[in-house]
Amino acid sequence: MKKVAVLACLLGLLGAIPAQAAELKDVFGREVPVGKGRPTLVLYANRGSREELRQHAYSFIYDLREERPIVLIHVDLRDVPGLFKGMARGEIKKSHRESIEHMKNIFRQHGESPPQELEASLYMVADSKGEPHQSMGLRKGFDQVVAQVLSPSGQEVARGPFPESARRLGESMASASEGLSTLRVVDMAR
Repeated sequence: MKKVAVLACLLGLLGAIPAQAAELKDVFGREVPVGKGRPTLVLYANRGSREELRQHAYSFIYDLREERPIVLIHVDLRDVPGLFKGMARGEIKKSHRESIEHMKNIFRQHGESPPQELEASLYMVADSKGEPHQSMGLRKGFDQVVAQVLSPSGQEVARGPFPESARRLGESMASASEGLSTLRVVDMAR
């Protein structure tokens, strides 16, 4: 009986993800459209994992292009002193613009036109208190990017360290966008 109650509670929490995500705004004040018909790749990063993310994320996102995902990058600012959080937000905005240009160049290098929705597919959120990171079990100053795949309805279908779990995350994204995946939480951190 206790297990059923715990499972019901967990399913209730997972069901609340789209409602919470609907209120989420990026560094430009745009609403992040998680759970609104497209799968989502969520990357949890911080200042210390920035280079690792840059080295691997662009090619991974390009490989997912047929799934047309929303890409949401939560940037943990817990380790940034309060006086510098405004500057950090400015750096995130600059990084967003640079990332869009870099992605456009990757498409062109492959002989493809960048998709029109590219700019409306990348969202960066500055998390001053790090609540999303804490909910993923990431402590202040973590050194490993973690990725999460959400279905078009906003339900978690996979998570794991990035880039180590990239192949399995990509497979989960494909199955989620094809509608083959129901509520299937996969912990790839093993």
